[in-house]
Amino acid sequence: MKKKRYHLSPNLRIITDPASELAMIYHTLYGNPRIVNEEGLRFLSIFRQPITANEISEFCDGDPNDIIKEFAEVYFIVEPEFDEKKFLQDKKNQQLIQTRRRMTVDRMGLAISDSCNFGCTHCIHFQPMTSSHQALPIHQSSHSQFNMTWETAKRCVDQYITLMKEQRKSHGKIHFGNAEPLVNWPVAEQVLKYCNAIEDFSFEFSINTNLALMTRQIAEKFKKYQVRIATSLDGTQQANDAIRITKDGRGTYARILEKFDLLAEIDYPLDGFSTTVTESNFEFIDTDIIDLAIERKMTSIAFDYDLVGLIHVPIEKRITKLMRLKKYANEHGIDFFGTWDSPFRNLTSESLLFGEHAFCAAVQGKALEFNVNGSIKICGHTTTTIGHIDNFDGIFKEDSGLMQIITSRFPGTDKYCFGCEIEGPCGGQCHVTREVDSRLVSKERQKLFTDMCNFYRMTTESLALEYIRSNGTVATVNRQNCIF
Repeated sequence: MKKKRYHLSPNLRIITDPASELAMIYHTLYGNPRIVNEEGLRFLSIFRQPITANEISEFCDGDPNDIIKEFAEVYFIVEPEFDEKKFLQDKKNQQLIQTRRRMTVDRMGLAISDSCNFGCTHCIHFQPMTSSHQALPIHQSSHSQFNMTWETAKRCVDQYITLMKEQRKSHGKIHFGNAEPLVNWPVAEQVLKYCNAIEDFSFEFSINTNLALMTRQIAEKFKKYQVRIATSLDGTQQANDAIRITKDGRGTYARILEKFDLLAEIDYPLDGFSTTVTESNFEFIDTDIIDLAIERKMTSIAFDYDLVGLIHVPIEKRITKLMRLKKYANEHGIDFFGTWDSPFRNLTSESLLFGEHAFCAAVQGKALEFNVNGSIKICGHTTTTIGHIDNFDGIFKEDSGLMQIITSRFPGTDKYCFGCEIEGPCGGQCHVTREVDSRLVSKERQKLFTDMCNFYRMTTESLALEYIRSNGTVATVNRQNCIF
């Protein structure tokens, strides 16, 4: 019987921490990170050229088969003829089959209004849609053509429930998002009442709102239907009021905190908020925003740098601030996260060997966002439509927009990303960045995408080093005494 020869996978990456003399090793496509010591690294170095276990035994005191098996099972070492890309292609085909069978969608969004009462210039919902810079109806006052009707909302909800029941599910998730959903509160409330009256199906509700239009009556409805509230506070007063403004340019900090207080008064307090950082408020952001969360007994902050508008701030400066704030937040019991840690979260969670993941649930085919006119997208932030409620079944056809997105965004299939150290867990980063990038002129396009790629790579490395130092446990080591 031919003995197996193994060599290092070309997709193996090593992040070393000289301070602890430990390293994180992982597969750039499949993940499966392990912390090893210097002996473990030396053992791996044996496989720089194809070699068998018997050949290794000649210069090791004990039997190396256990450690070889351990490394081979996570594809740190592979047989020379093994095609690692083909393995991913097979996984992608399985994902596409499940999507065509309408089995992947598990949540829906209702973009019930394209209008907003604020005037934040960085808002992701009002970015230019085309190279001609034609934009969504920015900062519009309430007008019927920008709001979803109850009839459309009901059709969308009914279609979603039908889809969930096809999957033999009796529970669903509905998110109210897009611009400012409270501009169209009457329809949102009708949806809540309608869904609550359905006896054989339960729901989780969430809403993304700036809170300014929330009255006590609306707040009480949120509490009644257990609507999870996502809202934003972009720093303390100076930082927030630099970017989160009304249509006439006034700051919103005081108004937002009033709404925080209102929710606390009715015993339905927020557990956290989101913070967006742009060039305009970068220098004003510090630990004081975390102190505010601590004082209000909150448990989380979703912190993000603007996906498309911060390239003039050096990456090193961005990451230094990010890691400092994360450390401070974590020390005070605050979960501190954002799109910046998506690749690392994917890397350290479920491997592509055993499950499916992409940059986010949307490009994995798990979400459908219904627009005010019944058109459908994969998330509330993107401008790419994949279908319409009038032809819902068409979304799942082989040549549909949804299939094209999943096909092009599945980890390991994007030529631009080939060879990247976070190719699998990143999966080509946020779809919105790609959309904005596609609308830029050539020179600007390369700058934006390169900047974001470098940012994700460097952030992932920083998080890996933090992980090594905080865990300090060697998961895989060389248990042999070998002569190198």
